[in-house]
Amino acid sequence: MEERADDFGITALAAGRFHAVWWSRHPTSDEIIAQAVREESPVPVIEQDVHDATLLVESPLTGGQLAALWTSATDGYHDVTAEGRDGRQWFQRIIEILTPALDAAGVRVSTEGALDFRPEVADPVARVVRRFSITSNFARPVEEDFLRQALEDLVRAGLPELALRFFISLAQTHDTPITRDLYAEIERASVPFGYGVFILQRLEHLITD
Repeated sequence: MEERADDFGITALAAGRFHAVWWSRHPTSDEIIAQAVREESPVPVIEQDVHDATLLVESPLTGGQLAALWTSATDGYHDVTAEGRDGRQWFQRIIEILTPALDAAGVRVSTEGALDFRPEVADPVARVVRRFSITSNFARPVEEDFLRQALEDLVRAGLPELALRFFISLAQTHDTPITRDLYAEIERASVPFGYGVFILQRLEHLITD
């Protein structure tokens, strides 16, 4: 598997675009996504974003769970419910905005075969996400148990890679304490996904012992 050097896909879109600087330049969340396409997103990046968003839309998670995952991945800068959307509607909107660029490049996104229920892949991720906790919250706080359940439900839905990627993102925004044994578990759980060293290094400042 090709190594992923750093964060990618929907979690990178959330963390990289939805922050104070971008909100100061664009009046709506739709425009932030559209501008991201216009400015610098190559086709493979857009393809990964659409692939992730499609998997989330098709997942059995509730719209509220999907909204909570996204909001925390943006460090609280984008609460889709404030726009009258739930998470499933928001991810569908991302797909709608990004797909024309893929159509123009002749790229079709397929999620066939993307679900992974293999115990040797899913179980290590499940052990990691069960240890998610919140020590830093937002002005409009999110519930620790609710987010943890959403991460666990991603694993159960056959999406362990997305679950682990969201865990890494949310651990940073919520200052999840990472013990050295947990960090070792994360390393082991990430092996099937080809995560590069920089993805995991983003957690090192959270190591508590």
